[in-house]
Amino acid sequence: MELIVEELPGGFTRAAPVGRMDIEGALSIDESFRTLGRLRRKLIIDLAEVSFMASMGLRTLVVAARSLADIGGRATIANPQPNVEKVLDTSGIGEMLGVHPSIEAAVAALKV
Repeated sequence: MELIVEELPGGFTRAAPVGRMDIEGALSIDESFRTLGRLRRKLIIDLAEVSFMASMGLRTLVVAARSLADIGGRATIANPQPNVEKVLDTSGIGEMLGVHPSIEAAVAALKV
């Protein structure tokens, strides 16, 4: 699994995993997400290119969000594919982090 990290205007960071967030995929990006969770304050997790989300992938998202919360930051999710959004909703992670249809909507949510 690949993780694309992009700095956006206003101090926002976009982290875009590409591939399947199954056990193997999640483990391959865990350390990168932990680092982002320690160093960034406003993280947008762009799931547009994630085709599958398993429990290990959910754990990766929660660990990053908790790390951010520990330093006063916040994370949110943008652009999930329908099957991934269903997993986020069913697990409660979507409600915890917020799920937005676009990067712009996610930025607006983190500004509040």
